Amino acid sequence: MAPVIIYITGFRQHAGKTVISLGILSLLRKVMNPSLVGYIKPVGQELVSLSDGAMVDKDAYLIHAFSEIPDIKLEEISPVRIGSGFTQNYLSHNNQLEETRKLEDNILDSIKKLENKRVIIAEGSGHPGVGGILGLSNADVGNLMDADIIFLSGGGIGKALDMLEVDLSYFLYKKSKVRGIIFNKLYPDKIDRVSKFITEDLINKKYGAFGGPLRILGFIPEVDFLAKPSMLMLRSKLKYSEEIGNVNNKRWKIPCGSIRVIFAPFESLKPDSCLEPRDLVILSAGSGRKIRKIVEYSGQRPSGTRIGGIILTCCRTEPLDRNLRELITNSEIPALLLSQDTAEAEEAILNIFKNTKIQVFDTVKIREIEKLFEEHFDFDKFLDTFNLK
Repeated sequence: MAPVIIYITGFRQHAGKTVISLGILSLLRKVMNPSLVGYIKPVGQELVSLSDGAMVDKDAYLIHAFSEIPDIKLEEISPVRIGSGFTQNYLSHNNQLEETRKLEDNILDSIKKLENKRVIIAEGSGHPGVGGILGLSNADVGNLMDADIIFLSGGGIGKALDMLEVDLSYFLYKKSKVRGIIFNKLYPDKIDRVSKFITEDLINKKYGAFGGPLRILGFIPEVDFLAKPSMLMLRSKLKYSEEIGNVNNKRWKIPCGSIRVIFAPFESLKPDSCLEPRDLVILSAGSGRKIRKIVEYSGQRPSGTRIGGIILTCCRTEPLDRNLRELITNSEIPALLLSQDTAEAEEAILNIFKNTKIQVFDTVKIREIEKLFEEHFDFDKFLDTFNLK
């Protein structure tokens, strides 16, 4: 019996496809032998290098690390890898159709190697049309694999329905098999209102031409914790940064809260009124007295309510005092030294905050995802929809 292939696609990049995949995989492991569960990222865009030099998709690497699915072979679950220059090379070929067929064969070969599975979770890339120039849009790939599709929509009511109007129409045009919809990253206090107005009856009246009923599988709240980077992630993203303290300390893995840029003079700086637990503090390395006040304030707070990290800027022109370095190290507050000025550093960090994806060291987030799906994902309906009971 051929495995059921469930393809997770979304309305844009960073819609939460990897989180959804991890959540579903964690639930599937509880009701069936993990060896019967498979995963594939057919088309990958963000690549990481393995120890042997092979390149694989970053999300596939993450699933390999956290899914607890046995016998995952990374090269097999990441068959098409679109790195820098890939599209230009494709467009330079005299026979582009032949190149597309080769890429399709790579995907089908990977699927064949998973034919002993009962269910395969396949993860899409970007918005529905990503990869279309190669003949491998999310709709094309779903059709190639003969997969049932779960579409990941954003939040709101009017905004979500507008997204569905465009994206589901595209899948209808491509004759894809959309079976389920998940509304993701909703404001928690608006879930009841959204679920009241966006119903399966409404969705099926509008988009009931997929050959089967569309099922709403969950209204997943936005969890601020999941959308924020840890200091360990900031360290990996900020080039030429220098860490202060032990990066193996678990506090480096805890997601930061809000960004707080400290411009106030020392005399008017009141940490208790301007800083919240897990906040990321940005200030100049030359602001000695302010650094000391913030570090001492954090140290007086109960465990779990201390600041998340410190970014010290301008260290090339304003070196950090040796005694302050020792104070920060002893406090165990994760801290990074940057040569950029404060404005440049803030811009770079804001960009990282806007594009945060789960990393292989984000073990704290994985537990939160599992809890999130136990509470907000309709797993029974999911099993019924895809005949997995």
